[in-house]
Amino acid sequence: MPPIDTTYYPDGTALHLWQVTEDITALMECCKNLGITPPNTMNCTKRMKEKLIEALLLHHIFGKIVTLGHTQSGAPTIDIDRCHISISHTSGWIAIAKNYNHNIGIDIERCSSRILRVREKFLNTQELAFIAHDDIIENTLAWTAKEALYKLFEGCGGASLSDHYAIDKSRLHNNGYITHSAKAAISPNEQLCIMSQIIPDAVISLAVAAKYL
Repeated sequence: MPPIDTTYYPDGTALHLWQVTEDITALMECCKNLGITPPNTMNCTKRMKEKLIEALLLHHIFGKIVTLGHTQSGAPTIDIDRCHISISHTSGWIAIAKNYNHNIGIDIERCSSRILRVREKFLNTQELAFIAHDDIIENTLAWTAKEALYKLFEGCGGASLSDHYAIDKSRLHNNGYITHSAKAAISPNEQLCIMSQIIPDAVISLAVAAKYL
């Protein structure tokens, strides 16, 4: 296993980040050495690689083989009592966050100019006005924030990122995090918080209810 970066957030969430450089052969050999059964996704190389990486990172986090499942909405679950997890992939990276007290949502996205071409699909009218149309980092921050909110509510708040989730214009820089307030239509009276990090070529965002901070 390569070095795994772990970040601890103020709400008690631990986020484990792996920059993936290994090929499928190396990943399968590592699984074999740990007694992990390779996933049955041989027909899709990309998906198989993701599943191998998930299994290996979960083993690293918990020190044992962990059974990964999913709720009806597709949210990940594991066979460890009271442990809430969230998982996100992007090219070259996987992030898994865990919290033993409350639900969380995370998203990681590699920075790319393609985000500028789809910003109207995830930003509402107010957000389009204060997030510059040509700023890749700012638009990626907003995208990961919306995706993290979607995962926090397991998609129950609605599929439209622009209509059902909103981030505030003001933000704070605190202890290495970029922090935004946020709202979700499914829970209009609940104050939510997004804590984001910018790494060399990607952005990571964690969504939690503000009451846990």
